[in-house]
Amino acid sequence: MPEYFGTDGIRGVPFEFPFTPSFLKIIGYSIAKKFQKEREKICVIGVDTRESGKRIFKYLCEGIGSVGFSVIDLGVITTPSLSYIVSKNKFSFGIMISASHNPPEFNGIKVINKYGEKISIEEEEEIEKIIKKTSKIEKKDLNISKKNYLLDYENYLLEIFKSHFIKKDFFVVIDLANGSTYKIGKNIFKKLGFSFFAIGDKPNGSNINIGCGALDTALMQKNVVEKNAFCGISYDGDGDRCIISDENGEIIDGDDIIAFLSFYYKKNGVLKNNGVSLTKMSNYGLFRFLEEHKIKYDVVDVGDRNVSYSMKKNGFIIGGEPSGHIILQNYLQTGDGILTSLEFLKNVIESGMKVSDVKKIWKRFPSYLRSYKVEAKPDISKLSNFNKKVKDIEKEINGRIFIRYSGTEPLLRILIEADRKKDYLEKLADDIFSYYKASLEKEVL
Repeated sequence: MPEYFGTDGIRGVPFEFPFTPSFLKIIGYSIAKKFQKEREKICVIGVDTRESGKRIFKYLCEGIGSVGFSVIDLGVITTPSLSYIVSKNKFSFGIMISASHNPPEFNGIKVINKYGEKISIEEEEEIEKIIKKTSKIEKKDLNISKKNYLLDYENYLLEIFKSHFIKKDFFVVIDLANGSTYKIGKNIFKKLGFSFFAIGDKPNGSNINIGCGALDTALMQKNVVEKNAFCGISYDGDGDRCIISDENGEIIDGDDIIAFLSFYYKKNGVLKNNGVSLTKMSNYGLFRFLEEHKIKYDVVDVGDRNVSYSMKKNGFIIGGEPSGHIILQNYLQTGDGILTSLEFLKNVIESGMKVSDVKKIWKRFPSYLRSYKVEAKPDISKLSNFNKKVKDIEKEINGRIFIRYSGTEPLLRILIEADRKKDYLEKLADDIFSYYKASLEKEVL
């Protein structure tokens, strides 16, 4: 398994290791070295609105330039729009400098291949082999140019959706997370004829995902109710996921979106290969719903890249995670919050439903998710006493307990699904974390 790459690229605190200036140069060099035989020696780089992005860009470029690449600076851009731009041009690869939904003190590096896909684990391992063999970067003259390709992506979405929204009167609340969607999101909704109220549209370099965005939707929900909106939409920092609110301020998450779209696609005969790709974090109720409607599903480990590869393997056109990472491969190879929200709204409107009706088509199994800070990430599978305790608890509650480390933050996530009250599940999660810490102490002793 890769040492530096996690579930969604490399994450860290600028400018601490592995995000020190010298190591960023080595990372840039190693990525370019891996893809130097792909197409022309041109890469494109975009950033989100974090203040650290410009400096990370500078150091990565020094490493990339030492391999003889030229760089096109795309400026502030969403990850899915960068993916689209790479796939439609003859670039060797793209890099998105973003820590997505993480707080502003973090940043990250996502690598996109020439097809517009996130690179595979095997490619990450190859890059890391180069990293480990490299100690010094030879500085060379570097050609950096700026070009605005965003209009190409914007026009692509407008072409898909203009006939469905223009001349229709819908008022929505859009939460742009003070991130990458803060301009393009408003542009697209305006050109499609929506009336909207925007929040999270004033980034200052240090407020991305703060009090807004897909992980903090309270302000969006409040505005939906107060302004009597058709719905609300919250994107994350780099625009690759979305969470929706219905007209009553109730959350519609990724599982709700997949349940609705898969059902509606099947009803209209467009659910390719009659299946969807999900992760282990999806609610048990979704599995049962799909089974009831004779829709196949493939369950993979957490991470939208895993979902994407599952979809390609099975020939599915829809897949995703409860977090709002939804991939619609009829349109794009990676998750796209703006695309997902428009596709969702298009189908809701065509069906004559209200957004709140979406939650009525399937029954969610009661669940509780809690994240706990950890200092290290020892292999959970090797904590035998802890795993036995968890299995015993699962039998007692007649439900499911799923425990995993975050791939991007120092967190242990505990998901419990059981037909119990929330306060019981909260206490149970705390108890499980206590058992986890006790098991670690025994291992050390």
